Amino acid sequence: MKLPCGFPRRTKTLLYALIAFAAFPPGLFGADFSVPRLEFASRGFDAGGKFAFSSSAQADFAVDGGYKYGILLGLGLEIPNLEKALSYGRLDFFSGAPGAGEYNEIVDRLNNQAVLSFRLFEARARELFGSPLDLSFFAGHYRNLGAGDGFADLGEDPPGTSYQGFFYFPEGIGGDPSRRYDGGIHRVFGTGFAASLRLSDILIPGIFLYQDMSYHRNSDYRDSAPGFFTGDLTLLLNTEKIQAEFFAGVSYLQKYRPALHGGIMAFFSSGTGFDFLFQAGLPYWSIGGELTLNHFYFLLEPRLRFGGTSLHLTFFFHPLYYQNVKTGSEQGKADVNAKLFFGGIQAGSPEWGLEATMRAAIQKEKNFELWLSPFAGVLIDSLRWDFKLRLNPLYFFEGGTLIEAFIGIRTAY
Repeated sequence: MKLPCGFPRRTKTLLYALIAFAAFPPGLFGADFSVPRLEFASRGFDAGGKFAFSSSAQADFAVDGGYKYGILLGLGLEIPNLEKALSYGRLDFFSGAPGAGEYNEIVDRLNNQAVLSFRLFEARARELFGSPLDLSFFAGHYRNLGAGDGFADLGEDPPGTSYQGFFYFPEGIGGDPSRRYDGGIHRVFGTGFAASLRLSDILIPGIFLYQDMSYHRNSDYRDSAPGFFTGDLTLLLNTEKIQAEFFAGVSYLQKYRPALHGGIMAFFSSGTGFDFLFQAGLPYWSIGGELTLNHFYFLLEPRLRFGGTSLHLTFFFHPLYYQNVKTGSEQGKADVNAKLFFGGIQAGSPEWGLEATMRAAIQKEKNFELWLSPFAGVLIDSLRWDFKLRLNPLYFFEGGTLIEAFIGIRTAY
């Protein structure tokens, strides 16, 4: 529709807005808008003899129609390096064919864009036709398997590990800041259907059938057309003292050999101050190919509580593949993290303590890192503020970076 040229610009704008409002059902504007995740983290470190900051920002925005509409629309903001995104805030044009330096700058610009993009669409039908079956059609980043995310649908807090994300892997996986270990083993990412059968709140089977788009990040499959069809079977066990998630899946990769993935996450709570988290899985294995220890994902985390003091010990083994992409220099590394802290955010008090993190490449010599990290966290309104220093005791013997500082702000609801 085109309005006559004689209308003032403000009048045209108002009329277009009224027409757009009339084109949608009035009830649609009753949908809930929320920010389920907002996270900003900044790291100060030595960059070639100069102290510099590198920041990362992530946010999810959701429009949810609730039970009435059964529609969820999610947008995501991903900024792997905020400082570079700001410095590249203007648009420059190169005359003629770009040289080597200009080409590298173009690539760096593309890798560090601040982009608000589509993240998830879900249309769901709960208790389909009065049955215990929940059915969803989705497109985008849907579920993180092996992280315990499914317990959120039951009103439970996911029992996953805090040993993940920017504070522990600031440089990303294999130097890629857009990819970090996120506490899960396999991510459901693509277009397809999800179903779960809730006969009880104790044992809940589920299935995902989808076209997995994460394979397009793997250089081995970029020459192939879409159609990496995947099927996953899941099972949630939810009791007072044991919460567990089992999953197994296969991906059909057209002219390539099918790939398998699967795993288990189990959380045991004694109720007397001792808890134990266990994750083990196979993120990716091409059927018939070589299968070694490096293909597996392992995380063990005993947790102790005595009074207002807690101790978490985490052992993490880096797999050869993560989210269907090779981890490069990360493969075969093992981390041991001891976290002693006092207070607790969940209890409404500030949290502070000391961490010791050791990282070593098991199959390589002279590849050892050690960090000592005092930290503190506090909840202010609906935001959690985290502060952390990483000190390198080996600096005086092997050089490298002496100190790094971290500041993190994220939603706590």
